[in-house]
Amino acid sequence: MRRSRILLLVVALGWFALPLGADEGRPLLVTVDDLTITPSSLHPDPDERARITEEMLAVLKRHEIPAVGFVTWRNVTSEADKRLLQRWLDEGHELGNHSTAHLSYTETDPETYIADVENARRKITEILEPRGQRVRFFRFPFLREGSTLEKLNAMRAYLEESGQRNLPVTIDNQDWSFNRPWVEARRAGDAAGMQRVAEAYHESLRVSVRHHERTSRRLFERDVPQVVLLHAMEVSAAQWDRLFTWLKDQGYRFANADEVLADPAFDEPHNYVGTRGPSRWDRLLAERWHSDAEEEVRALIKEQVASWNRGDQEGFCAYYTEDTVFLAPSGVRRGRAQVLERYQTKYPDRASQGDLTIEVLDFLPHSGTEISMLGDARPGRVHSATVAGRWTLRYPGQPDKETATGLTLMVFARDEAGDWKIVRDASM
Repeated sequence: MRRSRILLLVVALGWFALPLGADEGRPLLVTVDDLTITPSSLHPDPDERARITEEMLAVLKRHEIPAVGFVTWRNVTSEADKRLLQRWLDEGHELGNHSTAHLSYTETDPETYIADVENARRKITEILEPRGQRVRFFRFPFLREGSTLEKLNAMRAYLEESGQRNLPVTIDNQDWSFNRPWVEARRAGDAAGMQRVAEAYHESLRVSVRHHERTSRRLFERDVPQVVLLHAMEVSAAQWDRLFTWLKDQGYRFANADEVLADPAFDEPHNYVGTRGPSRWDRLLAERWHSDAEEEVRALIKEQVASWNRGDQEGFCAYYTEDTVFLAPSGVRRGRAQVLERYQTKYPDRASQGDLTIEVLDFLPHSGTEISMLGDARPGRVHSATVAGRWTLRYPGQPDKETATGLTLMVFARDEAGDWKIVRDASM
């Protein structure tokens, strides 16, 4: 059922696939996940696995593509599979580490996860060392780099220690979702079904390419090198020739990992954490959204404090929503009018108001993850934020009046006009 929806959505989105323009020679790195073949259960026959591998390698050779193939060691089920990995090396491609069991880091503790990744690194090293090569690159399964900052940093420390580099994806897509329907149609002799899958595959990839192109241009205001994620599977062997031809028509040229990763766009660090695995560009965009939101909220707090210090309590309370809820030791106020009444009662004149400062102790944006119509996980925009702060009232010129201070927890959300407002405030 889900596959059918994807096919229909891709066809429906065909109108959206409008050319964005391209400059000549934009570098593109092709990466292929889940070597030797995925899913292994769909192709248990060694001869069929060899056929698919040779067909993929033939297309890469035809287009002179230096790919990085990421090995999922659970897919290496026999000596014949090890020979298939040797074929990738014979053709000049590089092998990277995609873990042993393809675990989700979101659901796995760092110790278990790192042990799984290190096991695969050792196994792949046994194949590379006789050729004088080593494992340089790692790719997170599901692109999930860590659901907490601690997990993110644990893997970064391990990768640095083991001499591996996370090779990010900039063009994420759902190519894997077309493999099973393609194989089932091919085995059933359903030529029309194969054609439908093929068309949906290409429409899906094109929509994904254009989305990530737009995102990278938004971030860097230029065309930057891209890293496309593909998978080692039968539909790839059948459709790559058409896909790579289209990519060249869009102005891409196929480059190696060293050239692509040398671009400054890959130097910018990120501390994005989440349960899903978006592309690198979506991670950077999410962090920009978070940074912008914090800057805007801090500016609002500064403006609100300035209103108070002018003696403008109505201006101060204008930053609350009409249905705000305000909590204080004295009780609960509901709505902006009650909040204003509280302040006017407690601080009846300018002298009693003092001079206010609010120190932001913690800023936490809330965004979540959105799922695109094609099934890609992408960070959502920041829709609200929680601010923990310390408020202080000082009374210069009133030596008998002590400074008052306390804590506050404010929840901000955007209104219909896109402006930030306080929807909840707990001050004590």
